Amino acid sequence: MNFISATYLLSSEKRFSPEEKLKEYIKEIFGEGKFSPQISEVEYIHDRDSGLYKALIKIDFPVILFRHDLYSIFTLLYGELVLPENIKLIGVDFPLAFVDHFSGPNFGIKEIRDILGIHHRPLVSIPLKYTNGIKKKDFERLLKSIIDGNPDIVREDEIFFSDAYIPFYERIDTVCKIIESSSRKKILYLPVLAGSVNEIVDKIEFATERGINLFVINIFPVGIESLHLLSETYRVGFLVNPGYPPFFYENDNFGIEPSLFFGKLLRLAGADMVFIPSPYRHREVPHYRSVEIASSLLEDFYNISPSFPVVCGNIQDKDLSRIFSDFGNQVVIDTDNPIRLEEITEAVCSFMDMLECVISGITEEECKSIEKGKKE
Repeated sequence: MNFISATYLLSSEKRFSPEEKLKEYIKEIFGEGKFSPQISEVEYIHDRDSGLYKALIKIDFPVILFRHDLYSIFTLLYGELVLPENIKLIGVDFPLAFVDHFSGPNFGIKEIRDILGIHHRPLVSIPLKYTNGIKKKDFERLLKSIIDGNPDIVREDEIFFSDAYIPFYERIDTVCKIIESSSRKKILYLPVLAGSVNEIVDKIEFATERGINLFVINIFPVGIESLHLLSETYRVGFLVNPGYPPFFYENDNFGIEPSLFFGKLLRLAGADMVFIPSPYRHREVPHYRSVEIASSLLEDFYNISPSFPVVCGNIQDKDLSRIFSDFGNQVVIDTDNPIRLEEITEAVCSFMDMLECVISGITEEECKSIEKGKKE
């Protein structure tokens, strides 16, 4: 019999023996049949630094209990576990025969790089900021200014809801005309998908007919199983905003291990790119955590393609050397654009030039000197 093995970290301020309690819980939920989950490993630890008593427990769930979807994975592995102790899902081992039923990202890192023809450096994404209530002419000027800076990706902000002056369908036609008329290199435009699942489906079908195949989506309001459905139904890709629930990072004793959620579960659902928090501005996010999450998106996972980690959060030129050192080439750098429209093209160009300097081993000071010489 094949199993999906889940490893949990339980913690308590007092000495505890959760093994018997878990056995009773499993019996109550699943009964005592041959398809009942079984505890296969138990290890007790006393963490002297925190003063907590901890237990690492592995439970083997028969694959027959699951459907080939994220709904059953989340429900069985975490949603049904209600215990008095803190409990955190820290690892899941899936058998190959189970993972083979998932397609994973439709594009993944390789195909996104192939589309852009860029394989030697990190990619750069520029968000369209402050667009709520924007009028069509201002939107056109903003987009043209960014494109003239020559980034790789232009994406819409996840909070772009107030679009009465340039609604989604009109916006897509406008974007396509601007990109087609541009003399710049290949640029990917990612509109945000908001609304009901039916609305999202209509938007995907409309955009793909016009050659747009990558989208921004916020996973928590849309739902991870909806993302999986959309990815399986359409040959499109998704830049996923996980939403960063605080328990992912602020507590080591409950929730779901971020590297598991990002590196396996979101990839199974079809995420081609995933926002990860910048460790340079988000003080509540430890540096090692961001690096772990990025690594998990790139790890081998059977037939599932790697996904791009997208480092975001007020990224500045001075961060590029650290980003390149911490994350290497396989990353998308999402940088904010300036508020003043007349500064955008120059700022994007400067950012792209600085990135080329960094990957070429040229110092920031030397790069600024070269850039100054170009202007003179």
